[in-house]
Amino acid sequence: MGEGFIRKDYGNIVMLEIPSFTRTGLVSHGFSTRFGGAGKKPFDTLNLAHHVGDDTETVIHNRRLICQALSADMSQMVTAQQVHGVNVRVAGPEHAGSGACCYDTALPDTDGLITNVPGLLLATFYADCVPLFLLDPVKRVIASVHAGWKGTVSGIGAAAVQKMSRVFGSRPENCLVGIGPSIGMCCYEVDENVTGRFRQQYAWWEEVVTPCPNGKFKLDLPRANRNILAEAGISPDNVEISQICTSCNQDMLFSYRGSQGVTGRMGAFIMLRAKPAP
Repeated sequence: MGEGFIRKDYGNIVMLEIPSFTRTGLVSHGFSTRFGGAGKKPFDTLNLAHHVGDDTETVIHNRRLICQALSADMSQMVTAQQVHGVNVRVAGPEHAGSGACCYDTALPDTDGLITNVPGLLLATFYADCVPLFLLDPVKRVIASVHAGWKGTVSGIGAAAVQKMSRVFGSRPENCLVGIGPSIGMCCYEVDENVTGRFRQQYAWWEEVVTPCPNGKFKLDLPRANRNILAEAGISPDNVEISQICTSCNQDMLFSYRGSQGVTGRMGAFIMLRAKPAP
């Protein structure tokens, strides 16, 4: 596995980047933090989601700052109405602007976005769930995938890899993956209803489930996604995991559980460059 995500400052905006992705020169990308932007509590200061109750104009302002940092055009942003499912959609030029300024126009019933179109900025949003960044540097295909526990146990990461292969001819062994900040096993306590699904689905379930004295369980979602991607053919050497827990780092990141459900959202952004960076 790689060395994890690194901090990148764009003035007051702070994002986290995947070193292996940056080295290709093929993409602009990053995972946002709470640093920079505008916003009042509990959305301070860089909330990027329309659906959490924040002021619409503030969200648009913050998204423009992200686009400026990534040299992207906000009219080319593509977002989804995330539902914790396994639907992965291919984004084309006709989807440019979907959900950029209004949640109602985001692609419905979608938790993963794939494209091979330079200039389209794929965006998914988080406050504990697992962000999956995928890049095929050979076929030049990218994906941004939202994996909560339901999407994880249902294999949305594998679904994205399979769709990249089916639609664009990507080979899993060529793909690079970044698993972004999410709630860590240290803070993610779940009940038998959740762990039972993993037990039924995966032979390696004990690697990601630890019993607690209170009868509940700790669940390691980043590791579960790593295992699922490995089963889909992704080389472990091509995976970088952030190792940052959202709940443990609420000064830097939004956490749904840590804030009892009222908070902003970070964004996972990725865009193919029209010309590779030197």
